Amino acid sequence: GIEPTMELEHAIGFSGDLRKCLMFHPNGRDMVYAAGGCLIVADLLDPHNQVFLRGHDDFITTVDVSPSGRYIASGQRGENADVIVWDFEEKRLLYRMQSHDAGVAVVAFSHDEKLLLSVGVTPGDNRLFVWDMASGLMNAQSNAVQSVDSQNTMCAVWGGFFKDIKRRDTSNYMFATAGKKSIRIWCLDPVNGAWPVMGENFTAHSHIRDYTCLAFSHDRNHLFAGSTTGDVSCFQIKSKSLASSKLCTQGGIESLMILPSNDKESSSLLIGGGDGTLTRIVARNHSELHDVMNGRITLKGKVTSLCISSDLSETIVGSAEGLMYRMRNSDMKTVKISGEL
Repeated sequence: GIEPTMELEHAIGFSGDLRKCLMFHPNGRDMVYAAGGCLIVADLLDPHNQVFLRGHDDFITTVDVSPSGRYIASGQRGENADVIVWDFEEKRLLYRMQSHDAGVAVVAFSHDEKLLLSVGVTPGDNRLFVWDMASGLMNAQSNAVQSVDSQNTMCAVWGGFFKDIKRRDTSNYMFATAGKKSIRIWCLDPVNGAWPVMGENFTAHSHIRDYTCLAFSHDRNHLFAGSTTGDVSCFQIKSKSLASSKLCTQGGIESLMILPSNDKESSSLLIGGGDGTLTRIVARNHSELHDVMNGRITLKGKVTSLCISSDLSETIVGSAEGLMYRMRNSDMKTVKISGEL
């Protein structure tokens, strides 16, 4: 007999409890987000205008959009912990990577979108892969953390090209990974898949944290990390050591983003708190963390996703309550997009 089928017409809400799963598309017209096992591309001006990307057989756990918007990557939990790369323009599945077990913790595209990083959950997988976007083939691999009993990976970020001792760009790529009791810097030679720097730990002595989110400073000489204890830690890349830290929220930090800054000597940070706060701070000399006047607003639910628009004028904000907001970066004025009927 003929099997009856139901076609999904419209989805309400999104997986707001996931970190970094709501993103602006660089085309300025669309947003991309996960809802259960489905990836959704929705029109910002008409959220009912949605395209569904289906290919996962369990809940999506991590999403990234490549810098030009050409690709979207998504990873899932479960036995078939696949990473899928989608062609945005054609809205079709481009590559399916089937190397992870148990679940994918994070996917992230390099600055030139030639490479995709995927890291598996710990325990259960603990593997880190770099994929070549020209072919969909594996470029390099490693273990993600050293101690599977006490550490895991919750976030990762690329930082452009690795710098030599004189702080000049090399042809090798740099990225950082972090999570429970772990924050590591990596350097990859993409030509032969070798690791000139293979997950070296930052030294912070008694400063041990469970890190939830990462961002490099504009000059890529410092790395900012948000933690479950509500502080931002700033690490110097060259010395691989802690430069400073600052308590920013009471409810832990769920998301972190670099804002545009006219001052080349400082970085401006936007921090999403587990207590619903959005806080701006400034890192003078990219390392000294200070409050900003009128730099705090409160939204509903943990602020789990932050993504800047391609023109840098606004940020899309997602909360654990399944709410979406657009925030104007100049004055932090917010408007709710959707999430409640």
